[in-house]
Amino acid sequence: MAEIRITEKLIGTLSETYYKEHSDQNGWAYVSLEQIHENGIKNGILKFKKGFDRIFIKIPEELISEIEEISKPTNESLTNPSYVYDFLACNVINVREPHLLVDNRKKWHFVWVEVKTGYSNLTTNQINTSKKISLRLFRIRVPCSLAPADEMVIYKDEVNSKFLREHQIHVFKQK
Repeated sequence: MAEIRITEKLIGTLSETYYKEHSDQNGWAYVSLEQIHENGIKNGILKFKKGFDRIFIKIPEELISEIEEISKPTNESLTNPSYVYDFLACNVINVREPHLLVDNRKKWHFVWVEVKTGYSNLTTNQINTSKKISLRLFRIRVPCSLAPADEMVIYKDEVNSKFLREHQIHVFKQK
């Protein structure tokens, strides 16, 4: 039997895993900023993940420069780049055939996502960047990523909205 130590990295990874599962269950696809930076937007198209599916989404022309700019590392490190947010997400709840190109998404279908473990706040850089972006920014908080899955609760708040609202989201419910 192998042991696994509970580290900050593990806790953060678990928080992102819960976010990804929440996205899949609620009709959202996501792509990391690192993937956008490394692969670029090719012919106006980005590859998103939703569960085990890969969904190719046509990016509205008006968003391409913002996505490219926000997806650049905030430091100069090649071996350990840092990104201002974690993901770009797109609502795909009405997409019937995810294997085809999704070319009907509008600006309001897209959001920036930052996943926080515990009750962490956004950094100064994240707050300053939120004032410059045109897309909504969701902060996803996972207060206790070590809780049993049937007790898991995450919170989503829209950070840069005029009507700051917080929603409690139960990811898993045991019957």
